[in-house]
Amino acid sequence: MNGDPIGLLGASGSVGREVVRLLRLRHPLRIGGRDLRVLQRLAAEQDDVQAHALDLNDEGALRGFVDGCRLVLNCAGPSYRVLDRVARVALAAGADYLDVGGDDPLWQRLAGRVPEGRRALLSAGMLPGLSGLLPRYLAAGLQRIDEMRCYAGGLGVFSASAAEDFLLSLDPAHGFGRARQAWRDGRAIAWNGAPAEALRRPWLGNRELLAMPYLGAEGRRLFAALDVASGCAFNLFEDGQLLACLRRIQGRGGPGEDSSGAIAGLVAASRLDAAGRTPYQVLAVELRGRSGEGDVQRSAWLRGGDGSRLTAATAAFAVECLERLPAGLHFAAEVLPPGECLERLRAWLPELRLGQGEAAAGACPVEEGAL
Repeated sequence: MNGDPIGLLGASGSVGREVVRLLRLRHPLRIGGRDLRVLQRLAAEQDDVQAHALDLNDEGALRGFVDGCRLVLNCAGPSYRVLDRVARVALAAGADYLDVGGDDPLWQRLAGRVPEGRRALLSAGMLPGLSGLLPRYLAAGLQRIDEMRCYAGGLGVFSASAAEDFLLSLDPAHGFGRARQAWRDGRAIAWNGAPAEALRRPWLGNRELLAMPYLGAEGRRLFAALDVASGCAFNLFEDGQLLACLRRIQGRGGPGEDSSGAIAGLVAASRLDAAGRTPYQVLAVELRGRSGEGDVQRSAWLRGGDGSRLTAATAAFAVECLERLPAGLHFAAEVLPPGECLERLRAWLPELRLGQGEAAAGACPVEEGAL
């Protein structure tokens, strides 16, 4: 056990609490967040855990918190509000930095600013993060990928931070992605199919979910890195209150200047959908391509419980791998070992189910013209 602590911000939230439980037996931790009582309870469960109430907007307090840490892991959100605030302070103090969110907006702020010898790892959660590792696991050893379809979604309760990030992801101006977009021959193009399609697959059991095309920044990087000829990605929803709330927001042209009502609506709708039910999250990939032995069709799926546990486990695995990674700025899905990650998550999360088989990827309806 290294003597210098890992600083964990957002430790009183649902993701942060799970990360603490996964790391506390192997690493000294310094945990910070808004709810000191929750932090103190977590610290009392294990030696070598220090608890600090912390306001991320107080830069002096933030500098004091990260001082002496070898790594700072940020689980606080929403990520568009945090941006590079924690990363800049952590890297300036000589620590490595890991963020469960961030994506392109944070990358743009950190590009060229990571000190020599230091590491900054972004998007180390379930989505983005694990959602980019599963396709790489399935694509291993292929000479060519003609078609790839990626799916992500399920049932769970939104936190206010998660709802705010989700809301912002719907607006292309924030750089997270764009609805009704697909990938063809190295560029993003318009989706020409229905805005939502009913989806039945063996990996969904007896459920029918609605698949809505959405090409995120991670999806664009994934399809480009794997040289996918034709790719599409979908958010999966149950046909319930959350989807109805989302459609109302989109029908009004977005949340407007004051997003607080839309955020509260998403949180409330997710609670109604999840009431009395077991939460679940599904990631799945279908592809068609060619290996050294000929044409192949493959599918892989991952089904877990609460999304915060999947995010926390992915982040904890990234912590375990960090010293093996090259210095510099990276997205987690592009440098973490996919197979090892899936094995570790299966060991940590008894509810996790993984499957792999043969399945054709259906053609992605697209129209020509780069966006």
